Amino acid sequence: MRLILFIIAVLFFSCKNKLEPVQEYLSLSDTAYYVGKETCMQCHYNIYETYNETGMGQSIAKSSKEKSALILNENTILNDTFLDLSYVPKWKGDTLFLKEFSKHHSREEIVDYIIGSGHHTNSHLWSENGYVHQMPFTFYTQESKIDFPPGYENGFNSRFSRKISLECMSCHNAFPEIVLGSENKYHKIPEGIDCERCHGPGSIHVSLKQSGEIIDTSKYIDYSIVNPSKLDLDKQFDVCMRCHLQGNTVLEEDKSFYDYKPGMHLSDVLTVFLPKYENDESFIMASHVDRLKQSKCFQESEMTCITCHDPHHSVQKLSKNFFNNKCMNCHDVCEEKPKVNNNCIECHMPKSHSIDIPHVSISDHKIGIHKYSNKNIKGKFLGLFPINNDNPSFKTIAIAYIQQYEKFSKKEYMLDSAFNYLNKLEIKNVYHEWVHLYFLKKDYNSIRNIVYSSDNGIKLNKTSYDNKHAWTAYRIGESFYKINQFDQSSLYYQKSVDLAPYVLDFRLKLGVSLLKSNKLDDAIKNFEWIINEFPKMEEAFNNLGFIYLQKKDFTKAEYYLKKSLSLNPLHIETLFNLSALFNIMEDDDEMIHYLKRILEIQPKNNKALKILKSINYEK
Repeated sequence: MRLILFIIAVLFFSCKNKLEPVQEYLSLSDTAYYVGKETCMQCHYNIYETYNETGMGQSIAKSSKEKSALILNENTILNDTFLDLSYVPKWKGDTLFLKEFSKHHSREEIVDYIIGSGHHTNSHLWSENGYVHQMPFTFYTQESKIDFPPGYENGFNSRFSRKISLECMSCHNAFPEIVLGSENKYHKIPEGIDCERCHGPGSIHVSLKQSGEIIDTSKYIDYSIVNPSKLDLDKQFDVCMRCHLQGNTVLEEDKSFYDYKPGMHLSDVLTVFLPKYENDESFIMASHVDRLKQSKCFQESEMTCITCHDPHHSVQKLSKNFFNNKCMNCHDVCEEKPKVNNNCIECHMPKSHSIDIPHVSISDHKIGIHKYSNKNIKGKFLGLFPINNDNPSFKTIAIAYIQQYEKFSKKEYMLDSAFNYLNKLEIKNVYHEWVHLYFLKKDYNSIRNIVYSSDNGIKLNKTSYDNKHAWTAYRIGESFYKINQFDQSSLYYQKSVDLAPYVLDFRLKLGVSLLKSNKLDDAIKNFEWIINEFPKMEEAFNNLGFIYLQKKDFTKAEYYLKKSLSLNPLHIETLFNLSALFNIMEDDDEMIHYLKRILEIQPKNNKALKILKSINYEK
């Protein structure tokens, strides 16, 4: 009997050993940290060299003639006919400048970074005290054309003010060091997407190799670093999906864009939603994953991105038949008559324009037989679809609809959908989301009611990379400001500043609220803090000028207002303040000059027209 029990025990423990989970990758450990591609280079020099020639390896770099694909001539100029502004890029030695000018204005900024490999585009970034913004010009390589970046067209030129957030930077680069409590201030910006974005943080791997622990990877998996080809198919796909699935990204609770590491499930960190419409074959630039998932080739096989792509080598340097040969690995013969020299890609992955990036053609990754005659005609909206997550929570879906409205599509039904999903949840769990929703609906009284409800209030006290609590405090402050409760608005603006001191818009609104409460000295301190931190914010200069106008210190008022105008010649409030200043100083010519400039920008501005009429001025 004892022998039988012993045999059963042996069998039990043998089975248990067989059922042990696959060993965890050490790079997923909380102690693992990023070491940089230069460290990887010491052992993997050949891969390092070829990878640096890829689009990913060249995704961003400090501005230089060597990095730039820009082609200039003496007639190169970019005109914004809507805002009556012009732009001329020019090299001075190895430094690239962008000059913005009009008949009243001239401003010049240095290009600090070039973003984009140059295979399709070069866009341009400028940095001031670590605050990184996009510049209003892009070079489109395929057409050798200078034009505005996407979203700057048709009067929506945001000039030098588009912030480069962590969401943007973390897909175009190795992980940067962002300043906590900011949207776009960085301690350090690496150059290029590096090895560890696909292989995971390498500190443990490097340490083990330096100690002499070498694994024969022809026989065994080295669990000190991720080899994506050794991951299961879903996790392998997640590595590429992290950046090649652009859309409406919703982070999971308490997660940031730093948190995904290769070897994890991407859905544990974020879910990407895309809007779907009936009869819609349009696609966006970074939609490779979404389009591939719609392909019969993908659905009926175990293919992933690296079935066809070698991320260590530039597609620009592959042989002409490289991808055709990949097709022929699975397909002996084409069922359709080949278009050109048995070119599978030409027919089944044709190059086409994406709907979000002008002047660029990319291969459609939906492998199939294509009919693009109605490509840009969208039918009925079907909803937001989660591409990398089969079972998102109601909260995640609600946030997706809120973000879709705020960032992409100002359709009221987006907010209606968010409202329906939030109603399924306890308010204490979606407090931030209700505030955000009512803020977008401009229902400020409902936000006030949420704040005053003792059952529903929560503490706004958590700092994070997404500044979630700070944004809620800011939206509450804005709501009180809109209903003229300035003391309350100042309290919540102050809370937003405490939580995110480097989101300068928060401190700007705090200063404005203090100004409305007639706390001029406190307002001055906030505006001065801003211009010391970032001396390119015209609103802070304008507000200082306005305060000194109230204080009758006309010298300081003129200085700050003209400084504001030098940064933004279209700033209507500054122009009105300057006209008021010169009215007080009894300089009618200057007063009329600034009122006329307002009418050049806004020909039907009633306030300017009334002032000119009151002094019997005729154009």
